[in-house]
Amino acid sequence: MRKFSLLLITLLFSLHLCGQDDIEVINIENKAVQAYMADAWNTYNENNYNVSVITKYNDSNIYGTKLYWPNGKEVRWSPTTAPANIKEIRITASENSDYSNGYTFNPDEKSASSYIIRNLLPNCTYYYKVEEFLYDGTVNLMASGVFRTVGQVRMIQIRNCANIRDIGGWPTQYGVPIKYGKLFRSASLDRITANGKHDFINNLGVLAELDLRHETNRTTSALGADKDYLRLNHNGYLPAMKSKSSVYVSDLRWILSRLMEGKNVDWHCAIGCDRCGTVSFLIEGLLGMYELDLGRDFELSTLSLGKNNKRVRGSIKGMVNFIKNYGPNDDLKQCFYNYWRSIGMDKDELDYFIFLMLDISNIAEITSQYSSNHRSN
Repeated sequence: MRKFSLLLITLLFSLHLCGQDDIEVINIENKAVQAYMADAWNTYNENNYNVSVITKYNDSNIYGTKLYWPNGKEVRWSPTTAPANIKEIRITASENSDYSNGYTFNPDEKSASSYIIRNLLPNCTYYYKVEEFLYDGTVNLMASGVFRTVGQVRMIQIRNCANIRDIGGWPTQYGVPIKYGKLFRSASLDRITANGKHDFINNLGVLAELDLRHETNRTTSALGADKDYLRLNHNGYLPAMKSKSSVYVSDLRWILSRLMEGKNVDWHCAIGCDRCGTVSFLIEGLLGMYELDLGRDFELSTLSLGKNNKRVRGSIKGMVNFIKNYGPNDDLKQCFYNYWRSIGMDKDELDYFIFLMLDISNIAEITSQYSSNHRSN
């Protein structure tokens, strides 16, 4: 039934695009991700964790490098003057034709004549323009146009950082997908550039960093000393879920508080695979992601690793089996919910978090009450 529903949505969306043949369509998923997602969908079942196809797709000889980056729209222009006269080249991409509330990007070099616009939301129409700002006050419009985006997996390119993904877009057992643009997972942000900070803060609204590492002495966010930062020592996988469960309560309560303040959150360990993958697994499961998709998301981190390194879904089999002890076999989301309750999360906290990430209206009363109590304390 789920496969049929997704196929129907795809068909309807394709029909919607038929009247827009003059608009270029950009799939935000790179070729490796597109191929992997389709192969895993057709190959995997929820019982045989010995089967993995991800290692077919992290081969740079076939798919190229930077497989953890999204596809984007390449724009080109011809500079009107020498780089020494250029104060800024600014690319703006917005869902609004007047370019309001848009993403802004800057090439690394003022001599640039092309740029790939990335990190956009799927299933949106974007208007873009390229402007050249000169030191004498002149502003030249270099290029403009419109394009559409499609896809699901929203990988993020942030300079000097790796393995960044928006957890949004995945279908859930609640019948609605996880919201894009709220929660991100990544490798370390320690080497982030100034342009990378701009992309994270101004374009993605990430104002809070949850650091899962014990091997660092960092006390402030790599995004800036004024950004929210919490570092808690984590381990990974089933042993951590059994023996260090209280740290996940601290994680989720901190994340929930940031979301209530309108701050998007990124959590990370060193390479964004094990400790980060365990936190992601527990949060995504709470939000109702399907078992097959929990495995697919976990495996996507392989695309940021060397060819001989890998994270296959067999690594999470023990965690899945453990979680299933907490509820009915036919309701995985309830199993995750019960696990979180068992380690100390209150029902109203969990319901409010689910509401914020899925916008499920049938728990609006309790979420409204929780929000009121939280702000009054």
